[in-house]
Amino acid sequence: MKIKGVITGDIIRSTQIAPADRALLLDTLYSIVHSAEQWGKIRLEVFRGDSFQIIIENSVKALRIALLIRAILIAKSPASFRWDARMALGLGTIDFEKKESVVESDGEAFHNSGWEFDKLGRSRKLALRTPWDKINKEFIVSTAFVDDVISNWTITQAQAIYIWLLTNKNQKEIAEDLNKSSQAISKLLIGGKANLIELYLNRYEQLITTKIK
Repeated sequence: MKIKGVITGDIIRSTQIAPADRALLLDTLYSIVHSAEQWGKIRLEVFRGDSFQIIIENSVKALRIALLIRAILIAKSPASFRWDARMALGLGTIDFEKKESVVESDGEAFHNSGWEFDKLGRSRKLALRTPWDKINKEFIVSTAFVDDVISNWTITQAQAIYIWLLTNKNQKEIAEDLNKSSQAISKLLIGGKANLIELYLNRYEQLITTKIK
């Protein structure tokens, strides 16, 4: 069976989000699904107001999509509150995919995502589990590092890195999108450790591509 990705997540400190910002929060989550469907089908379901599950057909791009979700949440944060999410990405097969409901579906990818999500504490916001122990062991340290980097992104860093990861635009093009100078974008990408984020994603994508061939 095909290997897919499942993200289990929740919005951090969601009870502190102003009611007026709830619609914007949901629109922000759904917008990344629309944008990332350039890589394949994505299904998102939000439940309990602050929790969500996502099925991603393209397992190679699943980790990039997870990081893009955190980037756009931070980037779209209202001035009064910085948005972010805890998320666990699980890879594996999906034995039962219910057409009407993501959260009622089941399979290896859901189990891997759920196990890792349940292990996330207050200090961790990102986890990864695949069907391959060697890959899981390799990514323990790098995922913790990337998690810490993302948790310290400023809103403007997240805005620049989101566009960069989603579109692969150059600094001049990102500068035009954000109405900033190329020098300012360079500083944002360097400060947000964009080059190290890309190395992390490239390594993941290389390994998963090899496994699913």
